[in-house]
Amino acid sequence: MYALAKLDGEVLVEMGEKLRALRKQKRYSQAQLAERIGVSRKHMCDIEAGRGTTLLTFIKLLKEFRKSDKLLEILSGPSLSPKDTFEKEHA
Repeated sequence: MYALAKLDGEVLVEMGEKLRALRKQKRYSQAQLAERIGVSRKHMCDIEAGRGTTLLTFIKLLKEFRKSDKLLEILSGPSLSPKDTFEKEHA
């Protein structure tokens, strides 16, 4: 299924499953990973179940799993205002 066609809840569940798989690859328990990123084990359980988290916690998870390359791509990309973007696309 195309990722953008999924409902937000479906994306959260899929992300939770992928984070669980990454955690298991590293052989971390939920409690160990939670401690490493500064959240409770219950919150880690909620994340893996697709119940969401904050952007800050998600960034910490990306860094922990060395998956922050896409984050860096977003941060280092050109920052055009919406007006400039529109004008560029419609020039």
